[in-house]
Amino acid sequence: MSLLYLVSESDNDAFFYALCAEKLTGNLFEPVPLKNRKGAGVSAVRKQLRYALLGARAAAGGAEPVAFIAAMDNDRAPHPENAALPPMGTGLDRARLSEEERGRASRLDWLEQLVMEVLTPNREAWPLWVALAVPVEMIESWIVRAPREHPPQPTPHFSLAESERARIYYAPAAPPPQWKDLAAIEKGDTDQRDFYARVVHELDAATLATRSLSFRMFKEWLDRWPQAAR
Repeated sequence: MSLLYLVSESDNDAFFYALCAEKLTGNLFEPVPLKNRKGAGVSAVRKQLRYALLGARAAAGGAEPVAFIAAMDNDRAPHPENAALPPMGTGLDRARLSEEERGRASRLDWLEQLVMEVLTPNREAWPLWVALAVPVEMIESWIVRAPREHPPQPTPHFSLAESERARIYYAPAAPPPQWKDLAAIEKGDTDQRDFYARVVHELDAATLATRSLSFRMFKEWLDRWPQAAR
């Protein structure tokens, strides 16, 4: 069994990503979940990710194969999935975001840069399997899109409609349901991990990759990992 280091925003998120890794590769993993320090700012997250990646790289010198997933919600940072949306209607209007949000750097870019700095730019020389997960705008965007032939309209950009940032963004209109609102409807009274397990069990990864560019980018990382015999 391979070790799987997971740096994510919660233990439940780590559980979801581990299930995705097993589903898409056929491998079994021993999870090593590490919660990122997102609330302490990007610099703290970068430092923690570097230490976690160095630890995983050191573990890769042992007898067991080692894998590593770094996950971070996009939260309205620049992302090609948002850039691909129509500029009017469903697209993210960056001018309506808070000053702090408008100033965010691309999380995809600095995550990949960090990995390259620690492991070298030559992927073929990496001693462990790596995947980056930056869902737009959060993990619920994948969960909601997975069973739906058509995306929710208008496209959500926030976690909850009742959040202050959502109310300011959509003012003077009331915010439509956002990603966590929509996911809560799908979840119902189900336990969170049972819900995630059901979502991944029913997941058609190839189909979701056509509906969500951010999921496709995550899948492309996992597609580089060795595939278990089916």
